Amino acid sequence: MYKPKLEKDIRCPLEYGLEIFGGKWKSRIICVLAEKKSLRYSVLRREMSNITDAVLAATLKELLADGIIIRHQFNEIPPT
Repeated sequence: MYKPKLEKDIRCPLEYGLEIFGGKWKSRIICVLAEKKSLRYSVLRREMSNITDAVLAATLKELLADGIIIRHQFNEIPPT
């Protein structure tokens, strides 16, 4: 049986990078998290002053799925 040498959906590394880091908010979120290291959702929301909750939540989910950020859940309020 014939096996193609290359995958059908070969993508340029730049295209792949733009898919992960592209968009209006992803790069801004990554920069804020890089500077502050670890933030609670509400603090991140305040740092990103003009982003809606829905867009922030969706963007964070995409970054989590891509393995760019890690989420830690604390079962106490407030975490110590």
